[in-house]
Amino acid sequence: MMMKSALPFDLEEKILACVPKKSRAQWQTTCKRWYTLLQDLLAKKHLAQAGREFILLLNDSVYSTVINLQGVHNNADQMMEFGGKLGSLKDSNDLKIHDIFCCNGLILCTMVGRKMLVVCNPSNGETRYIEPRTCYRTSDSYALGYEGSKSSCINNYKILRYCRYYNSQLTCMVSELELYEFKSDSWRVLNVDNNDWESQDLDISARGVSVKGNTYWVAKKDDDHFFQLILSFDFTTERLGLLPLPYESDGPDDIMTDEYDDTAVLSVVRDEQLSVLHQYLHRYSLEMKIWMSNKIETGEVSWGEFLVVNLGDFMFGKVVNIVSFVLDEENKRAVCCRIGKNDCKEECASISIIGENIHRDVYGQKIRYGLWPHLLNYVPSPIHILKKSTPKGKRKRKTRRLVKYIKLSFFLSFSLF
Repeated sequence: MMMKSALPFDLEEKILACVPKKSRAQWQTTCKRWYTLLQDLLAKKHLAQAGREFILLLNDSVYSTVINLQGVHNNADQMMEFGGKLGSLKDSNDLKIHDIFCCNGLILCTMVGRKMLVVCNPSNGETRYIEPRTCYRTSDSYALGYEGSKSSCINNYKILRYCRYYNSQLTCMVSELELYEFKSDSWRVLNVDNNDWESQDLDISARGVSVKGNTYWVAKKDDDHFFQLILSFDFTTERLGLLPLPYESDGPDDIMTDEYDDTAVLSVVRDEQLSVLHQYLHRYSLEMKIWMSNKIETGEVSWGEFLVVNLGDFMFGKVVNIVSFVLDEENKRAVCCRIGKNDCKEECASISIIGENIHRDVYGQKIRYGLWPHLLNYVPSPIHILKKSTPKGKRKRKTRRLVKYIKLSFFLSFSLF
């Protein structure tokens, strides 16, 4: 009599994946379920060998994913595979991610519903819980970076908090900058010269990226010319800097619709170069241009054109709003994550591989309004994150449980992928 397995399918899969290769031939004579599972595991193994690993923020969860970049040419059926998930345990509903920032294999997470930051290393399961100095808003911008070229020691890492808001007493926009140091386990206020920031009237308009330990954002100057540029922060000198973008910003006379902004999206290439993707969405343009830096420092940048694609050639037929991307340098393609609406007017996220005369959709999913997805390159890091001392009393017990939960969740979900 055939007996039904009492184990959940995903747990059974993880256990059988550890069976030695020489013993797997017996599976097909044991039961059809195991034989089917063998075929699925082999397909995943092939995808992992042919693909590249990414980190994906989708809705309020973070996933490890593999995308088969070579499958565009051989018409592979399986182009994308989801692996581990941050918070994959039973009480994962308590762990909701608002946004992520990646630097040298470490991930900085801002949380939904919790006034805290979490820095984690998915490759070894280590995490660090960080409380804000004064206040915590999901609208604040956070960045992770390191001092000098010593990226292998967590003591050299810092977190930048940036907040810009209207001060009713001063009747003007003001900026707040704070810096957290892992070495001292403390925050401090960063005094910025007015000429560096306030006089520029700059607002960050796109997510930041880390290159060689420093952070870069697309920023917008609210004047009559809608001027855009790159705002940088050097974690060694603790100074802000301004860099030019490789395209000219439009003025108010060029705007055909207020539905979209004239802005760019940044990405990082091998932690050495900065990449910019730009579309004139406010002109209803379907052209997508990508540049890659030839040289990048906090005070200097030079650009080279990487890819120009008319998305109308792929029968999109409407504006394609790309919110994040990564480059496939070898094949001169981009893996783009875009948002839009389906036929039912629901918010959706899609991931596509796009190149010259090449387009392949690899994933699509409904998303909650206002939660933009984020696709990032991921390279495992050997860095060990120092554990901070815990406060006393009730907060001590609560924090310990939370840190233990997050650490176990990361280690199980990513290591089993």
